[in-house]
Amino acid sequence: MTTLDLRNTQKLLKEFKFTELFTQELGWDRLRLPPRALPVDGTSFTLMPVAEKRGFQVFECRSSNGIPSRTIRTKIDREVTMLAYEHLIVFVDGERTTQIWRWEQREEGQPRIAREESFVPAQQVGKRMAHKLSQLFISLQEEEAGGLSVAGISSRVRSAFNVERVTKRFYDQFKKEHDAFLKQIVGIEDAEQKSWYASLMLNRLMFIYFLQRKGFLNGDRNYLRNRLTLMQERYGKDKFYSFYNTFLRRLFHDGLGKPERNPEIEFLLGKVPYLNGGLF
Repeated sequence: MTTLDLRNTQKLLKEFKFTELFTQELGWDRLRLPPRALPVDGTSFTLMPVAEKRGFQVFECRSSNGIPSRTIRTKIDREVTMLAYEHLIVFVDGERTTQIWRWEQREEGQPRIAREESFVPAQQVGKRMAHKLSQLFISLQEEEAGGLSVAGISSRVRSAFNVERVTKRFYDQFKKEHDAFLKQIVGIEDAEQKSWYASLMLNRLMFIYFLQRKGFLNGDRNYLRNRLTLMQERYGKDKFYSFYNTFLRRLFHDGLGKPERNPEIEFLLGKVPYLNGGLF
């Protein structure tokens, strides 16, 4: 696979076909473990293996009594941690009407923080959830190139699920920028793929903004603005393609995505960190 089929991703998501979703669409491997009974507070849950990639494991947790409470989900998560430290759990009810995707953020010296995402197929089309899962996609080229690690996969899951609650104002503004960006994209005929691409680019730019505000990009807290000014001086204003092709693509792939850079890249990008895990 070289690209993600967003439409089929939504279809498998709504059909609760998690193993097919991960192995056929996201490029993960089948997790070859037997189902496991998990008794918690007098109730027996069934832990079903879904998929894995470089040791990061995904499970489906089933219960005939419906999805357990958040307190019970936390206890189940603690039990699963004993089996696989890096993991993602999808809780489903017996009628298979609701999903709760759960990942725990762990940082040394900090309390664990559970990140949960609910999905109800009868009420949601699945587009937002599919876009979130698209960050876990592993292309054939990445697989063949090697370099994937459990830490890298964990970084992708963190990127997908470690999102704080934001205000409606942010979503409204994001949608406005997303729709405006969509109108400028040419060369992608499929509407779903075009929408996915627009979201991908905006998410990358927001992540870059976060890095620059922390001073991680050449020590410049206005890194993007200053580099845009530099590109405008070289190529002229109103030349976004030049900025994208000459600078952004090289920042994503040759800068943040590679541990070694040649002098030309160092001169163009300045001092930027290598982000292992294939985020770009």
